[in-house]
Amino acid sequence: MRKNMINLIVMLSALGVNAQNNLPIENAIIKNQGVCDPHIRIFNDTAYLFASHDYGKGQPIFRMDDWLIFRSTDLVNWEKVYVFKPEDTWLGAWKECYATDAAERNGKYYLYFSQQQKQTGVAVADKPEGPYKDALGKPLLPADITPTADYDPAVYIDDDEAHTPYLLWGYTVVGQDYYIARLNDDMISLAEKPRKIDINHGWENDAIAVHKRKGLYYLNSHQGEYGTATTIYGPYTHRGQLSKIWQDHGNFFTWHNQTFYSFGVYEDAKDLYFRTSKITYAYYKDNDDIVIDDFIANANYGVGQYDARWERIEAEWFFAASDGLETRENEQGVGGSTAFELQKIAPDSWLAYPKIKHCHASNITFCVSSNNVSGGTIEIREASPKGKLLGKCKISNTGGWHRYKTFSCKLKIKSEETDICLVFKGKGSELMRLDWFSMTAEK
Repeated sequence: MRKNMINLIVMLSALGVNAQNNLPIENAIIKNQGVCDPHIRIFNDTAYLFASHDYGKGQPIFRMDDWLIFRSTDLVNWEKVYVFKPEDTWLGAWKECYATDAAERNGKYYLYFSQQQKQTGVAVADKPEGPYKDALGKPLLPADITPTADYDPAVYIDDDEAHTPYLLWGYTVVGQDYYIARLNDDMISLAEKPRKIDINHGWENDAIAVHKRKGLYYLNSHQGEYGTATTIYGPYTHRGQLSKIWQDHGNFFTWHNQTFYSFGVYEDAKDLYFRTSKITYAYYKDNDDIVIDDFIANANYGVGQYDARWERIEAEWFFAASDGLETRENEQGVGGSTAFELQKIAPDSWLAYPKIKHCHASNITFCVSSNNVSGGTIEIREASPKGKLLGKCKISNTGGWHRYKTFSCKLKIKSEETDICLVFKGKGSELMRLDWFSMTAEK
């Protein structure tokens, strides 16, 4: 991603166009259905979207009559698998079904749901797609359990030996706070009294979520505010916003060695009560700051799909990767606003880029650096590391890890849409570093 492109992307996003080639922005994952407050969880190598459901366009308030569950194997095609109705819980008929989240434990799936900005319940199922049954017949977090509003639950399973579960919730406006409590192993009762979460130089908002990377806990909220702490209880240090792009409720998830960020946006900027959801990539800087990919957030295609007409396809936009590869900052700052590249590319490493549209490509160009004596080779294969060979590009030593050159080779792609997998061959512990590639057709 190019440094001088970020402001243009943000400006053009408001106009509904893509900054690279003026293509329309159509990358909401589920269009025109009011799918909002997305929390995506990976169960059984499948992505499940647990969402609130805006009733329809033109409402005077947030009207949400139920909750929705979708699933996907590629983050592009989504199947609705369950409608969770408040009538099936202690709530009864209710028109303000606020945010939800889910977790798995001991072969059961637990869905935590909000009664407006009041209290939180829990339901249980044998499968992530339901059917879900009210687990308690009453709120898990009643309105008087803390001094704050007890809604917008976020469930987190830690990576310690016990896989300790936690529930977080709350609202930091008008003197209220975020709260956290450890859950019992049954996932439907609290193991401790709720604790207030302190944030140094904190912010005012709701829609809390948490994830962890290399021992550091990341707490994020509505509008992309986030902070970090060395313990899940905090105190958290406010680090700023994930992006200048406006973001509703969202969460981070990792799948196929890639980090993704799901978030809500307005379906129409003139209608504040009918929203949709998007997904983009997320990257960690060397100082542990986290940023989301603004280009993909506003491109004509979202994650897991690409356009051969784009000027470049950034290496860090992969959908899946082999173990050991690292998305790291590019110290030269080449390649874009966040300036990331793929490092630790070893022999037989691979990167998958499915659903590249408008192919008909006869050439591919790679921007790489290499301090490996003999460089290496990039094989372009169809769909998988063992797929049909579409082309092969020899990469020579560029004179250092921070000296970038471009290398091109012929391709054999005739279809309108192609899945490609880049496979790296050679000798040595690190063959090369990949910044971006582009595809072109013969004129």
